[in-house]
Amino acid sequence: MNNFAFSKKMREYTEMSMQLLKAELFTRYNKQKRELYTISELRQKSNKFIKDYPVIMSTTYSLRQSLSDKLFYDYVIIDESSQVDLATGALALSCAKRAVIVGDVKQLPNVVDTDMQIKTDRVFSSYKLKEPYRYSNHSLLSSVLELLPNVPKTLLREHYRCHPKIIEFCNKKFYAGQLIVHTEYTDKRPPLVVYKTQQGNHARERMNQRQIDIIKQEIIPNEKLENVDLGIVTPYRNQTNALQKTFQGTSIKADTVDKFQGRENEVIILSTVDNDITDFTDNPNRLNVAVSRAVEQLILVVNGNDNENENNISDLIKYIEYNNFSIVQSGLNSIFDLLYKGYEEELAKVVRKSGKVSAFDSENLMFSLIKHVLEEEKYLKYDFLLHFPVRRLINDFSKLAEEEKKYALNPLTHLDFLIYNKLGKAPILGIEVDGFEFHKKGTRQAERDKLKDRILDKYNIPILRFRTNESNEREKLTNKLNELQR
Repeated sequence: MNNFAFSKKMREYTEMSMQLLKAELFTRYNKQKRELYTISELRQKSNKFIKDYPVIMSTTYSLRQSLSDKLFYDYVIIDESSQVDLATGALALSCAKRAVIVGDVKQLPNVVDTDMQIKTDRVFSSYKLKEPYRYSNHSLLSSVLELLPNVPKTLLREHYRCHPKIIEFCNKKFYAGQLIVHTEYTDKRPPLVVYKTQQGNHARERMNQRQIDIIKQEIIPNEKLENVDLGIVTPYRNQTNALQKTFQGTSIKADTVDKFQGRENEVIILSTVDNDITDFTDNPNRLNVAVSRAVEQLILVVNGNDNENENNISDLIKYIEYNNFSIVQSGLNSIFDLLYKGYEEELAKVVRKSGKVSAFDSENLMFSLIKHVLEEEKYLKYDFLLHFPVRRLINDFSKLAEEEKKYALNPLTHLDFLIYNKLGKAPILGIEVDGFEFHKKGTRQAERDKLKDRILDKYNIPILRFRTNESNEREKLTNKLNELQR
């Protein structure tokens, strides 16, 4: 057996099987002209239709209603059955003489929203059904396995997708080593890489801008992924939306892990989002799906916070370390990282050196940054002021609508910082520090921000906003100043 060329023989058997299938199809359909059917004829001539077209592809929802309700298929093969809900699964089974149910209980089940869960649980309780019929808890696959424990089962052990080192993690972690891997080792790119952010509270409302910045500014250029079949998966819809917006107009595909089930990409980036890994992100089924989407390379992006918790994600990191693959510490940082617990000493040092000019440490950090940038020789002609009233920037209020005028004249309306030219005192650049929670979309403050931006735009005064969940503030500031000098 040691000398048996298993992969070679499997290719031979696969090719022979395909030749036999094609030969049978040729014998059956050679020189026959198959009839074309209208939509209405599908139900009227169903038996004739399936003789002409014996293999039909359909959703579980549509299969029953597409042809005559008196028609029964010899076989109904239901793929990805762990994601098929009980209702549509039952519809598909209702027109089957025999059924082959294909799925993996170690991958993700179908998602049932809260409203549907409440409604179906009410029905479940009213009729006192057995647990496997509970719509909110079971997929078609899990229900059948519980109801029919003795049904014949076959484990599809052969694996043909992932690089051996990628699928080896899933094989050991989730499948007790039962998989037989038929892919081959390649050195095209390292199969597993971890990128860690700087320590910090980067995740807000299930979105992590720092991880997105690392993907765009570090991972894609460093790993040479510009022209690669690349997918980015994440546990959360908010992160997916932000990723899709960032990579809009590119070939990069971004979605939740749940939506990626059944798909694959040459390279997969898994953005975990969480500051501290949650049970949702660490769900073994979710991680199994995420890892096994990658054909050649999996890149894991995690927060760099010190966390000694034992979980599935930490097991993946340990596996990557044990196999001597790269653990990359991101160089992307933010002045606002010092607001995170653990940086108290560094924050105090910055404030002592530059002075505590504000009750908000975010503004103290920005004050220090602007001060140091303007000390560079090419910016010596500039100076800056803190909390400069907007009304003092405007001589003629006639350009403003009534709401804008009222807001501009309010004594509390100010720019966090104003950079101006020392010689002519002309305003050069307004700077705002936007705390994520206070300035997030949909808040009253976010509306005031838009109002302030409109006012300044009417008087050709540029404004630069720094959000406390973003990064590279020094680069953004110097780039803007350089742009204004041209």
